Amino acid sequence: MTVTPDVDVLIVGSGPAGATYARTIGDAVPGARILMAEAGPRLPGRRGEHTHNLSRADRRAAELLTQGPDAGIERATAPADPSVDFRQVVLPGLFFVDPRPVLADGEVGLPAASMASGVGGMGVHWAGGCPRPRQSERVPFLAAGELDAALDHAEALLGVTVFGSDQGVAGALRKRMAEEFEGPGLPPVGFMPIAARWDGAELRFSGTGAILGDLEETAPGFELRAETLVRRVVVEDGVATGAELEDRRTGEVSVVRARRVVVCADGLRTPQVLFASGVRPPALGRYLNDHLQMVSFVRLDDAFVGDEAAGIEGLGYVLMPFSDARPIQGGVMSIANSPYGFGTRGRIDDRLGVVTWYGAKDLQRGDAVEFSETETDHYGMPRMSIRYSHTARDLETIEALRGLSHRSAELVGALAEEPALAAGGASLHYQGTVRMGATDDGRSVCDPDLEVWGVRNLYVGGNGVIPTATASNPTLTTVALAWRAATRIAAELGRR
Repeated sequence: MTVTPDVDVLIVGSGPAGATYARTIGDAVPGARILMAEAGPRLPGRRGEHTHNLSRADRRAAELLTQGPDAGIERATAPADPSVDFRQVVLPGLFFVDPRPVLADGEVGLPAASMASGVGGMGVHWAGGCPRPRQSERVPFLAAGELDAALDHAEALLGVTVFGSDQGVAGALRKRMAEEFEGPGLPPVGFMPIAARWDGAELRFSGTGAILGDLEETAPGFELRAETLVRRVVVEDGVATGAELEDRRTGEVSVVRARRVVVCADGLRTPQVLFASGVRPPALGRYLNDHLQMVSFVRLDDAFVGDEAAGIEGLGYVLMPFSDARPIQGGVMSIANSPYGFGTRGRIDDRLGVVTWYGAKDLQRGDAVEFSETETDHYGMPRMSIRYSHTARDLETIEALRGLSHRSAELVGALAEEPALAAGGASLHYQGTVRMGATDDGRSVCDPDLEVWGVRNLYVGGNGVIPTATASNPTLTTVALAWRAATRIAAELGRR
């Protein structure tokens, strides 16, 4: 075993949260030595580039590289078993946590739970939805102004843009949804903010590289080390002092000493790293939650078809925001007139639309990702198993999603299929497993600055820190919370 040179900050994981820590600290303390370790490989294009921005060939190459244990394997686009619902089919570039989960009585599991492994993490694949959390989705123990300022900064880092206007197809869809889904206690129907921007006539999505920016040039002490697995964090007398690294190409193991260690692997692998390190607070892996999700295809009426003349002004994903009066988030879009379909409209059925509704999960301690003391996964880390069930309230939410799916589809056309609940884990938004809390009461893993309870200088990040039940996409909140924590670390390093 060798010992690598000391660093100021070791960041585990290269996704949006890890990138936010690196960028924030690097900008504030340009002389800081920052090492980012990523278990997956480098990908085609600029590091952290969103795959939507790559050529078709490079995008497919990147997807094959990020499939973890299935890296390089061409997979069928549809399941061989026709009884398997399409919502459970693993998406390009991802791999299942457990393709054949064993469920206990009463459990529904998260059979579609998936991950990606490569530089940029899920930030090179994500759809880019960035709605702000509302009402009970917000972290209750953070001051409202402070959280809003962090969300403002996150929007700037991600280059968030609201696509849509009252022109064209998107405008007509928004107006129809507003007539039905606005009312007392309900927020206005608008358009989904998306982490994307126009570059001339080209639409470019913000990958993790958009967060990192030109960090290598402005902070020469920053290093991103790919195919480097962090096997465990080294903790001495209640203080994180570094980590044990494995070069996945050579098998060589080394130890790096660090003044701060930040684990941002993802909502499932972050608690896995802590477990492997012997850091096991009572709430580790607990309160796991994923949105309840219902997606339906619709055949749009004439009023919502065509309008090529509207150009980019006609794009938009109509958003029915979450509120406590309706703890559900909805969306409707014409695929041909959505940001996701731009540039390929000639190959898309212009009558095809999508209706989506997401419900907040009823949080319970028993919903959890657990880790084996003896069995290991593809990476040699403690094997995961997921315990997950629906409460009576969840079943009510699912029926509400079904009713909303029917109502919204009838407003714009006709359902092409009966609404069905997506397989658990399909949204890829796994929250709560390293949740933040106001006090160390056994129901959280980290404090409001994301420092792990009982272990100094050990921080976490990612969707797993969100302590509330949400229906909204979590990435904006995740980046905002990482920025808050990183500013504290930067201030401490700056005083050395």
